[in-house]
Amino acid sequence: MDIQTRRHRTVQIQDQENAYVTKKINLVIPNKRQSLTARGALGDINTNVEIQRGINVGKVTGAAAECDKKPIVKRGPLRTYNHVQSKVDTGLASKPIIQPSSRPPLRREESTAGLAARAVRSKAGLKDCQNDLKETATTILQGKKIIETKKATKLPTLKENAKETKSILKPILKDPIESLCKLKLVEETKSKKINILETEKILLPHDIEDIDANDKNSPLLMSIYIKDIYKYLTELEKKYPIESDHLKNQTVITGKMRATLIDWLVEVQRQFSLVLETFHLTVGIIDRYLQAVPNVQRNQLQLVGVTAMFIASKYEEIYAPDVGDFVYVTDNAYTKSDVFQCERDIMSKLGFCLARPIPLSFLRRFVKAAHGTSKNHHLAKYFVDLSLIEYSMAHYRPSELAAAALCLSLYLLSTKKLTDVWTPTLSYYSGYKLKHIEPIIQKNCKNCYQC
Repeated sequence: MDIQTRRHRTVQIQDQENAYVTKKINLVIPNKRQSLTARGALGDINTNVEIQRGINVGKVTGAAAECDKKPIVKRGPLRTYNHVQSKVDTGLASKPIIQPSSRPPLRREESTAGLAARAVRSKAGLKDCQNDLKETATTILQGKKIIETKKATKLPTLKENAKETKSILKPILKDPIESLCKLKLVEETKSKKINILETEKILLPHDIEDIDANDKNSPLLMSIYIKDIYKYLTELEKKYPIESDHLKNQTVITGKMRATLIDWLVEVQRQFSLVLETFHLTVGIIDRYLQAVPNVQRNQLQLVGVTAMFIASKYEEIYAPDVGDFVYVTDNAYTKSDVFQCERDIMSKLGFCLARPIPLSFLRRFVKAAHGTSKNHHLAKYFVDLSLIEYSMAHYRPSELAAAALCLSLYLLSTKKLTDVWTPTLSYYSGYKLKHIEPIIQKNCKNCYQC
């Protein structure tokens, strides 16, 4: 009866606990709509957590009931550890437990035995080192004695065989002595050249001014090389000359046709905003080509002029015009392939050399020597441009054209005579006297009157 009453009581207690849990779950679980209106998504999360907690509580109560149903197993008495309990009581549980080692303590003799062995070894090593040092010292002394004996034996042999050694060394030393002599000669010639240049600078005539004396500090003016540069330009003038009446081999082309072509190229040069150097180089290319190639037809003359300006623009300009621009200027009388073919023909006939100087390069030098103004310079350029159109003046050198144009501009813009205008400094740096330039000056005057 006691057992049944106990079981009945436990069943009642379990029913009461389950009813309490179900009430708690019913109270905790809210409706989805209420939770969403009150807390949104967080309300759902909280309700789910509470449901899980309630379910876990129910599981715990069920497990407790099952444990009551199982028979009670008798177990032995629990073990007690006195040393752990004492450490807990004293507060030393956090410190590591030091267990006594099973090995016995070392004796004093055993602990010092290793040190004694090391000391013995070190003493033996010191003895070996001392022996090695003694051996090296003896070897060094022996070597010194051998060297002294060799020196004593070598000296008499050299004195005895001095003639033989000289005869052996003579052929060996011939070549380097000659090369050294040559080097000395070269150095002497260089020093002589430098001295000659210095004497040239010093030995200028008393009435001639050194126009490059104040340009030593400016590297762009190249005062050291400027005289050599203009000597080279005068040599190029002589190397690539244009003969008088150079159109004599042409059957169709005349001087007037050449003048009309150059006059039209002036307009092209202005239309493309090309540099004046390009125009001067174009005229030089045309004259050289017409001198080299006979029997150029009339319909090919404009093509030659356009192609010459195309070549000159590529040589002088930073941004050269396109081939299509030159074709457009000719009113599509020629094609691009015609221009390229004519370009190849011109370059092959000129030997791929466009180094013939122009009058402008000499004109700048002469204006500097004359201490001329910008008006003198521009008027001289105008005279040069007029002389380029004239066929009878095509055979003159660029330096001659520049000198005559400058002399005329200086004469027109001052009240001096021609003899006073053309100073000795100008005749020195240009290389022409006034008598040589006078016929060119007269032609320039005629060109001005005709215009």
